[in-house]
Amino acid sequence: MNTSSVRVRGLKKSFGDLAVLKDVDLEVQAGQVVVILGPSGSGKTTLLRSLNLLETPDAGTLEVCGHRIDIPSHGRFDRATRKQVALLRQKTAMVFQSFNLFPHMTALENVIEGLISVKKVPRAQAAERGRQLLAQVGLAEKADSYPAKLSGGQKQRVAVARGLSMDPEVIFFDEPTSALDPELRDEVLSVMRELANSGMTMLVVTHELRFAREAADRVVFMENGRVVKDCPTEVFFGADSGERIQQFLRRY
Repeated sequence: MNTSSVRVRGLKKSFGDLAVLKDVDLEVQAGQVVVILGPSGSGKTTLLRSLNLLETPDAGTLEVCGHRIDIPSHGRFDRATRKQVALLRQKTAMVFQSFNLFPHMTALENVIEGLISVKKVPRAQAAERGRQLLAQVGLAEKADSYPAKLSGGQKQRVAVARGLSMDPEVIFFDEPTSALDPELRDEVLSVMRELANSGMTMLVVTHELRFAREAADRVVFMENGRVVKDCPTEVFFGADSGERIQQFLRRY
């Protein structure tokens, strides 16, 4: 595989008459942390969800972790393409804004569910790995707690551990701290910084500018369904980034 973990060409997506993605091109190298910024409605989340086919684009080409998907004009994948989609999803993980934990499962059971059901790892082996991951995100003592007994920040860290359990090459984060109170955000952002420092390839949709400054290699700025700025972090936050970017930064 080449050094690109993610490559997107000509990605388009509409919902009815509303064009949400308009010929989006994007490339992310292995080991990079890319933060996607932009105003509400700019297409950030739709782009992220399209990268592992949670949303099916209308046109374009995806190549993620070496698996290429050519979007058919009729929107239906043949058997070979569906196999590529399944393989792609095994190489990626998604952390959602709303945690998406199973309420009837403990933190540990949430983390290891994919290992057992998808990868067919024996339960004892999966549990050992799950406890290691909970310790990695600072929740070793919460393994037997149910989501109802966890704070929002703890739930999101369980969700991160669940994503890591599948040994992904790329992790997508969709506004992972937007549902959290300010004091709980830092505990999640701290885990994300550690992942960034470890060399994990990450694409992060967020409004956390401090995280972008500290952890991102690049910033992609989207507006009206297009990528209008794609540059190193220091350029984006510099004085010469352009009036539109400066206007956005002043607002946030």
